[in-house]
Amino acid sequence: MTKAALGLLGIMTCRRSGSPSTAESSFYNQLCRVAPLYELKVILFQPDGVNADRKTVTGLSWKNEQWVPLQTCLPDIVYNRCFYGSQKERKEAASALAALSRSLPWSRGLPDKWGVYEILKRNRRAAKLLPETLLYSGTRRLSNMLAEREYGVFLKPLVGTHGKRTLHAIKQGKGGLHVRGRDRNNRVFSYDFLYQEDGFDWIERFIGSRRYIMQPYLQLTTRSGKPFDVRVLMQKNGRGLWELTGMAVRLGARGSLTSNLHGGGTAVPVLPFLQEEFGTSGECIREQLTDEAMILPPLLEATCGRLGEIGLDFGIDGGGRITLLEANSKPGRTVFHLTGDHKAERLALENPLRYARHLLLTNRRVPAMTGDSSNTPGRMISMVLKEDS
Repeated sequence: MTKAALGLLGIMTCRRSGSPSTAESSFYNQLCRVAPLYELKVILFQPDGVNADRKTVTGLSWKNEQWVPLQTCLPDIVYNRCFYGSQKERKEAASALAALSRSLPWSRGLPDKWGVYEILKRNRRAAKLLPETLLYSGTRRLSNMLAEREYGVFLKPLVGTHGKRTLHAIKQGKGGLHVRGRDRNNRVFSYDFLYQEDGFDWIERFIGSRRYIMQPYLQLTTRSGKPFDVRVLMQKNGRGLWELTGMAVRLGARGSLTSNLHGGGTAVPVLPFLQEEFGTSGECIREQLTDEAMILPPLLEATCGRLGEIGLDFGIDGGGRITLLEANSKPGRTVFHLTGDHKAERLALENPLRYARHLLLTNRRVPAMTGDSSNTPGRMISMVLKEDS
């Protein structure tokens, strides 16, 4: 009797430059090295890799420390790591997932920023973490919000990542407007308008047909003026239970609008940072971050369906008040490498495999088989459980 893999995990990504032609290639290299420990095979594929027969996929497999072409049966589980750069990519991914309806989704996704806000505001405890949030519906609504906000208004697209296309608008002088932000390529810009109406017209053109939310601009900076937030990674483990994998402070450059790593930020360990900024309250703030992070995934999951991991970004003002800035169902994990948190870095890598294994076993997608299974990748012979390391 020959023992085969427990199942086939398919990682779907959008096409990018590089080898392999995808973002996060280092993450996938490491994940594939570890996958055999959890009795999993992995195929990396793009939406157009789902073949017309809807029975096979074409992609890449990690073998002998390199990526090699592979065509195989449909994966047992699909781990969607597509980061959409256009509406075309979004539609292609949706079509591919529809064709993979027989494969088990590793996780459902979250709605856009407004959808997440609508879900969480219904819970009394979660609502206390949320900043005032309004849909942008034109310059009149923006003008009304600006009139009430000393530090201005922060605008961000409902769908978007890495701080791209974000704006900060604040009144300036006698009737003027200062606007700064990041464009679609994450490049920084700053404009001063003598008349607010001119600034509003520019903002209207910048936003175009995209949907945006507006929030009060919060003073979430260090004492030296650097923007920061705290990224908390929540993941399901090998028993299908939520656990806090790790947290890190993302720190931007002085004067920058955001602290995103893709916008030039870096990451530092949480506790030393909080103790330096908030003194003896630092440890209490870290404990509060842990408590708040633990309640949010089940709330989102109750509405959105089964989830596998969530990145939560928290802001902390000068008085130590915590605000939830964003929830992301496709979080990165580079922060733990930058902070030297090797335990969190390992868990962030291996938990997706642990959870995939849990799904295969609990959903009975892997019936026991006899005989030589060398021609049936993605199926197992034995249902004997293996302890998670």
